[in-house]
Amino acid sequence: MRIDLSPTSWGRVIAVTIAGTAVCIAAAFFVDSYNFPLLSPDALWRAQMTDLLLPLVLAGSFFFFLMFKMRQLAVAQKALSIVAATDSLTAVFNRGAFSMLVEAYLDQARSQAVVDAGAFLIVDADHFKTINDRLGHDCGDQALKLIAKTIKGQLRGADIVGRIGGEEFAVFLPGADASQSWLAAEGIRR
Repeated sequence: MRIDLSPTSWGRVIAVTIAGTAVCIAAAFFVDSYNFPLLSPDALWRAQMTDLLLPLVLAGSFFFFLMFKMRQLAVAQKALSIVAATDSLTAVFNRGAFSMLVEAYLDQARSQAVVDAGAFLIVDADHFKTINDRLGHDCGDQALKLIAKTIKGQLRGADIVGRIGGEEFAVFLPGADASQSWLAAEGIRR
């Protein structure tokens, strides 16, 4: 069994708490060990219990609190990065996140000797202004959500979709050849 040590996991909190506390206990015993030969058996027992219990209580609590707070920060940072990268209406990547992901893929592809095919699609909802003008913005919002859902339904796992403008979406199909790209475009168009 492998323990998840990612910044958002409880495994990391527990592992660092145990390891940090163990190091503190070992350090206490090491530092106090120079006094052990000079102590009576009763005083030696008290010194060893102090070396064990004091770091156990103080360091254990400290490391748990510290790692708990670090986990909370990691969870909040992860949630904020998702919010920052996602279009709030359609739940697809926003323009900035979409551009960053595509650029990262293209930079990686440039460094390879053999580059896979790929495609870039632009989806523009024709006459969208008419929907907003005649039926209202709530209906227009529902239409945008439906368009995004339709696009996502036609994509493979590695494909990326983003809302790049009001009613404009971009789709990046890494590794897709011409026939796969055409099928994806036709699936979205219908």
